[in-house]
Amino acid sequence: MEQYPIPQFIESESKIAFFISFRQFFYLVGAGIACFFLYFVLPTPLFYLFAILIFSVMIALAFGKVNGTPLLNFILGSIGFSIGGKDYTWKKKESPYPFKPITRTQIRKIDQGPVLQAQTSQLKRTRTQIEMRTK
Repeated sequence: MEQYPIPQFIESESKIAFFISFRQFFYLVGAGIACFFLYFVLPTPLFYLFAILIFSVMIALAFGKVNGTPLLNFILGSIGFSIGGKDYTWKKKESPYPFKPITRTQIRKIDQGPVLQAQTSQLKRTRTQIEMRTK
């Protein structure tokens, strides 16, 4: 059976120019289009404020990574975790009956009870019964 080479590192994004991938390019183009429309809608000082804010957020989304994952995936994952239901594997079960305190019996002294006698073991009794063939 022939061995065929298995592709490695297939999760890397293809680059458009130098170091910019398709995803990063479209983030920056989207920020440019949003700023283009804001230029005609907002007054100049407010436009500069929003343009700096939009471009800084888009650059962070395009190039930022947290533990090797893109920043957008990290943000969406954290929002999904905080909104979604949690599945706990262990939950304490409440007892259907309330616990009752244990009443302890009084310990009697040996002098007050019957005298203890040495007991013969069951094994010795069985051996003697077998030897005498009474069983």
